[in-house]
Amino acid sequence: MYDAAVIGGGPAGYASAIRLSQKGKKVILFEKEKIGGECLNYGCIPSKALIEMANSIYYLKEQPGVSVETSLDLRIWNKWKWEMINKLTGGVSTLLKMWGVDVVKKSASISGMREVTAGGETYEAQNLIIATGSSPITIQGFEGVIYNREILDLDHIPESILIIGGGYIGIELGTAFAKLGSRITIVEMMDNILPGVDPQLTRYARKTLANLGVDIMTGTKVEKVSTQGGKKIVQAGGRTIEAEYVFMSVGRRPNTENIGLENVGIEMDGPFIRTDSRKMTNLKGIYAIGDVSGQPMLAHKAYYDAEVVAENISGNSVDVDYSNIPFVIYSDPEISYAGDLSGRKSTFPLGANGRALGMNSVNGSYTVYYDDDGFIRGGSIAAPHSSELIGEIVAAKVAGLSVVDLGAAVHPHPTISEGLMEAFQGAYSKPLHFKPLR
Repeated sequence: MYDAAVIGGGPAGYASAIRLSQKGKKVILFEKEKIGGECLNYGCIPSKALIEMANSIYYLKEQPGVSVETSLDLRIWNKWKWEMINKLTGGVSTLLKMWGVDVVKKSASISGMREVTAGGETYEAQNLIIATGSSPITIQGFEGVIYNREILDLDHIPESILIIGGGYIGIELGTAFAKLGSRITIVEMMDNILPGVDPQLTRYARKTLANLGVDIMTGTKVEKVSTQGGKKIVQAGGRTIEAEYVFMSVGRRPNTENIGLENVGIEMDGPFIRTDSRKMTNLKGIYAIGDVSGQPMLAHKAYYDAEVVAENISGNSVDVDYSNIPFVIYSDPEISYAGDLSGRKSTFPLGANGRALGMNSVNGSYTVYYDDDGFIRGGSIAAPHSSELIGEIVAAKVAGLSVVDLGAAVHPHPTISEGLMEAFQGAYSKPLHFKPLR
């Protein structure tokens, strides 16, 4: 009898298995494909590697007085990418082994309240953790479209790509391939790209996309995708558009089929598994974490869920609090935000930051939000590497710090982080390198 059986070896699954093992629990993990799941193998890690490579090439081309010719053999790059991914996932597999987690590389399903069946064998555990992740949403009738796995494994830079969906994945990969020379068209049903994100932030990404020559069609629905003469023909918004590839990026759906939910009567919340604040389902001892348990569908939220469920199974009582989860879009500039984006605010322009000027990258801003007493509520950053800065706002909010606390903290010069310091200073005094219009 195991203390816990985990179905799914992605960030939520492997993290919960390791955390429980660190607490002395006997754990078994089931993963039918690769340890690391979608994120490490086919999503977060390879996509950011591609984006980093595209940014590096584009960065040089945009520097004044620099003339460079680049050549890219995507087959060689992909070989390196998979070596890098295998090193990462191999490290996770080694950690699982070191912490004594039993790993079964087979498809698994719940067969009873304390039972998981895989490969014809049944395993018993006091607690079950469902961490089966998510998959791309597909639309029937669209011929020959590709998804995240295929676009990240192309063996050449396409001449043209039409992207269905202007959410964060479409914008990130559309920007990267545009920088690598592809002609990009983005079709989004909503009235703006990056639906749900403050338009004051999305305008920075729009500016870069316009400079890259990306054709953005918002408020537009794709009616048909067909193949003709080796090309894809797309009907959208009264236009006929030809592209070498059509990349479908309209969101993801939780993986809840064929995992035995009906065998024990687990309740659903729409397409997701319903859980309480401790990540337990309607059945005592059965938990659901990560993408399968609801929004936000982010890897770092999955890691957080894993921490919470490990504590609860270990006898503590911990509730989730998603109010401090940071969101990052790896566009150009990177857009990051966290916390409550309301109340009083102070904004500092990226163009007034010395490091940004030296990088020839001034499209962006820093905004911090605070209450009447000056305590930090949240913030947003559109700037190079803002993904590395947003944690400062999260930590400040969690620690109950004020704008004065962060404004008084000396930041190194010259850095992009200084702009965040000056945004804090602008909340109670005046920033050094910018005069607010108030």
